[in-house]
Amino acid sequence: MAAAVNLTTPAQAARSMAGRGPGVRSREAGRLADDLLRAPAPVRRKFLATLKDNKREMAFVFQEVRREIGSLYGLWHDTPSGFVEDVIGETVWSKQREFLDAIVTHKRVAIPAGFGVGKTFGAGRLVAWAGAVNAPGSIVIVTTATRFRQVRYQLWPHIRSAVTKAGLPGTVDTTQWKMPDVNGNEVVVAYGFTAPPNDEAAMQGIHGTPKLLLVVDEAGGIDKLIGRGTNNLLTGDAKLLAIGNPPMNEPGSWFEELCAEGEDPEEPATSTIRIAAIDSPAITGEPTPVCKACVPNLDGHTIAGGVPSHLPDWDWLHRTLREYGAPVERSAPLDEVVRAINENPHPYLVAKVLAQFPKDSGNRVIPASWVEAAELAEDSTGEGYVRLCDLGLPDETETFTVKRGAWVRLGVDVAADGGDEFAIYRAIGDVVHKVHVSSGAQNADPARVAERVLEEIDRAQRLANALGTRVPVRVKVDKNGLGWGVVGNLERWAQTGRHKAQIVGVMVSERPEKDDPGAVMRPYRKRDEMWLAGRFLLQPDPSTGYGRLRLRVDHQCKVQLSNPQLGHHTTGYVVVESKESMRKRGVSSPDRAEAALLALYEPYPVGVKKRRGLLVG
Repeated sequence: MAAAVNLTTPAQAARSMAGRGPGVRSREAGRLADDLLRAPAPVRRKFLATLKDNKREMAFVFQEVRREIGSLYGLWHDTPSGFVEDVIGETVWSKQREFLDAIVTHKRVAIPAGFGVGKTFGAGRLVAWAGAVNAPGSIVIVTTATRFRQVRYQLWPHIRSAVTKAGLPGTVDTTQWKMPDVNGNEVVVAYGFTAPPNDEAAMQGIHGTPKLLLVVDEAGGIDKLIGRGTNNLLTGDAKLLAIGNPPMNEPGSWFEELCAEGEDPEEPATSTIRIAAIDSPAITGEPTPVCKACVPNLDGHTIAGGVPSHLPDWDWLHRTLREYGAPVERSAPLDEVVRAINENPHPYLVAKVLAQFPKDSGNRVIPASWVEAAELAEDSTGEGYVRLCDLGLPDETETFTVKRGAWVRLGVDVAADGGDEFAIYRAIGDVVHKVHVSSGAQNADPARVAERVLEEIDRAQRLANALGTRVPVRVKVDKNGLGWGVVGNLERWAQTGRHKAQIVGVMVSERPEKDDPGAVMRPYRKRDEMWLAGRFLLQPDPSTGYGRLRLRVDHQCKVQLSNPQLGHHTTGYVVVESKESMRKRGVSSPDRAEAALLALYEPYPVGVKKRRGLLVG
């Protein structure tokens, strides 16, 4: 069909049509529109390039195409990547181009993606393409994700950006795109929603137009029942794009099943395109075009060549490998990177670097997905909650919410012999955050360390007073090594009235105070008990997807929380991997994580009794 369009004459044909005036459908105009719509996409795009400097001719061609199929942008009906480049005016790299164009030839497209590869950017552009190339009212595009916040704040900003930048018709708000149809009636072209877990009925009744495009973002977290329910929608001219990171702690998820189907040659209607972080052009060296998403792009950087890069680069890769216990030399080739991950398959590395589905995530004390869920947990806004920064305390600037009357607790991990890190984390009710981390020779002096802890005790007491908390601030300190001296100083200062906090020294190497023979996981030492308590608090509730905590901690703390592995003592007790074992496999000491866990951990029963009208522990 390529021969039907003579690339030396279309401009002349368009000029002759333009002379007939707007609204006149000539035989030449109809033939040109037919030829263009049937021509291969590369030929069509080459022709359009000849018209880019003549807006009148291009407008005339577009109007003829709209008469044919009902859309000004119908010339890109089979080339989403071409639409992104020609209409939106942006650039894509090879894997983005592959998955954008796959939706044209497949009913289901699954994209297991690594960290930062532009998956949501691409999904937003695909929605813009589908809404533009189809006549209004002939298609509905439905986007969903695990949480409505992900729909509203992750995917839809990309949709709005694409629609606005391209000047596409209609209006776009936070989760809806409307445009007028041929009769002037406003119709919904695209909208976003979330389906409650286990509510199969939520996915029914969506198909009300000749065409449907269902875009599932963050597909790794979609409930199995909901995911399988999408198949009931894929009748007739309906298509599915499912895109997301492989889940780190859910073997056999719906997304994994879909991706496996797409890799089966006997299922040609489903295509799986894996986009690993190590596929990033900033790592592979793939040449990329100049970035047009950044306006203005004054330095002319490419998609993979910005500072910092828009895509994962070698610096990010090496830092990530080191953090999760699979370090390699900086000059190591990619196959060495893959080998290192396979030898130490931390779920984060398997999912976020290789874009594969982890198989052994069950040996982590706290799965990385639980840490992520606690990080994403929304702040409570009900009665009694207030933003920390709104309490009127000059040294409290965090914007998360806390509950009035909540317990205020500190966890202190003292650097062993001055090495590692000295860390203080604070728990205010159900939220945990960092207040101090340092390293260096000064941390070898117990008196100086105790003085620094005292500063945080005073700050915590001011916070407790502002919240109206009726119990003393509790400070849990690891007594091993230098911790003995720190605890001694803090206890002496309490006796002399320098502070009113309760100091709880924790010898993490001791056996727990109580043992439950019927428990599924019986901790061998207090350190094991502390980690298992954190595991219990972070384990998500299946009905909500969230645990009992909100983590507002730093990146290093989150990494450390998901690093230790579960083991078992010869007597059957559960043991948490030792710091020495972690160092041997290249993982840093989890000082920050243990300070955060100490803030929550109560090694002894906390008796609450009344005395002089006060509740004390």
